[in-house]
Amino acid sequence: DIFVYDAFMFKKITFLILTYIFIHNKAFSNVNRDRVLNYLESFSSMSSNFIQINNNGDILSGKIFLSRPGKFRIEYEQIPLILISDSKRLASVNKDLKSISFHSKNENPLNILLFKKLDMNKIKILNLIERENTLLAKISSINFEDKGVIEILFETKPLKMKKWTILRKDQTKTEVFFDNLLFNKSLPSKLFSIESEDPRQ
Repeated sequence: DIFVYDAFMFKKITFLILTYIFIHNKAFSNVNRDRVLNYLESFSSMSSNFIQINNNGDILSGKIFLSRPGKFRIEYEQIPLILISDSKRLASVNKDLKSISFHSKNENPLNILLFKKLDMNKIKILNLIERENTLLAKISSINFEDKGVIEILFETKPLKMKKWTILRKDQTKTEVFFDNLLFNKSLPSKLFSIESEDPRQ
């Protein structure tokens, strides 16, 4: 019957098209996944000016320094706060109140980027979305999974990190935009010394 034959051919062609799309998209996704991982593993240190937009609309600016493995420092201009990790501890220092407090490193979403070799047993790339000249990677850490995910926005020509967004389970978010991002620049060890910033001494 001609109608049965046409229906069979239509299903076969549709199946072939869908199979091609699936294989093509999977290969394309794997290429982007490798690009993101290679980029995030390509540097030993990072420094940048940043603008931070909090969920309530507050806008802060400052500087961030990162040295692998395990160290980072965030300084704010508008508030007297410094966040420091020396790879063993995570501390927040209030310069005006002359106080210091310590936190669990697992509470810090930056843990994803603190090691040059990313442990794929501890992080998941949940999604990759490519649009015109941008690539958005949604990443989850097993240490941060119950709190939310991180989105990293890249420009693609050339590949360059432009923004982090921390998306929490309570639907709040924090956006961090980078300006003058530098990699593999020598950073003084004093930047990551909690003792040198401890106001109790």
